[in-house]
Amino acid sequence: MKAHDQLGSYILENRHELALKLDGGSPELSLSKKDEMKLIDLQSDLISYIGTAIKQNETSGLEEQVIDWARKTGESAVQRGIELDDGLGILSQLRMLIWKLMSEKQSEWNFTAEEITAINYNIEPVINKAGREFCMAYVEDYRQYMKKAQSSVMEYSVPVVGLNDDVAILPLIGELDDDRAKILKEVALHKCIELRNSTLILDLSGVPTVDTMVANELSQVIDSLKLIGVKTILTGLRPEIAQAVVEIGIKFEGMTIRKNLKTAIEGLSI
Repeated sequence: MKAHDQLGSYILENRHELALKLDGGSPELSLSKKDEMKLIDLQSDLISYIGTAIKQNETSGLEEQVIDWARKTGESAVQRGIELDDGLGILSQLRMLIWKLMSEKQSEWNFTAEEITAINYNIEPVINKAGREFCMAYVEDYRQYMKKAQSSVMEYSVPVVGLNDDVAILPLIGELDDDRAKILKEVALHKCIELRNSTLILDLSGVPTVDTMVANELSQVIDSLKLIGVKTILTGLRPEIAQAVVEIGIKFEGMTIRKNLKTAIEGLSI
């Protein structure tokens, strides 16, 4: 039996046992038993691709499998809080594990130097491809994860609270940038539909500034709410914000404006 066929077959037959020898992450990382088994299965899959590449003495036909593995592994690593360095570290460990295995089997199976070199030519492309694709998948999934997390935080920053069956209040505090203004529009619409209120008091007393983009978003919020039958009452419009809105040219037509929240609530006889 040729060296590549012999070693490849051995790796395929013992891929799970080999995967168990890899350190799956940082010692500070606590994974559940289920997550540990998932990680071992993923490591075993990559070892099987390496074994196949060695056995068939070429890497053709494995590229799509390796890419799919890297994408699933990158997503899994982000979800389980595994750092990018730890994920890449597993690939380095795997390379050393295969080299150690070849060294152990060299005398037993009488591998020649030429055969070992040829085997390495089939190992490196698989591990290098896995590393590149894993990095790309990890960064993209991490970016999406952070985007969702930021969106969730922003949703909590625009609380719509029902005062009674007809009236709800949305108090805004802090900077109101473009991203938060867009979240405001989505949350306000969905929450008003859920509460079935006919009036929304939008309190801006805690907002320090409003720029052109945000003023336009606010105008769109009011127009959108009007389409679903919700009247908007704007309160807490500070003088500097009111002046800025006028200078920008935004007109909140058909909307009730009150000096403060107290005046708005009293006017509704709540």
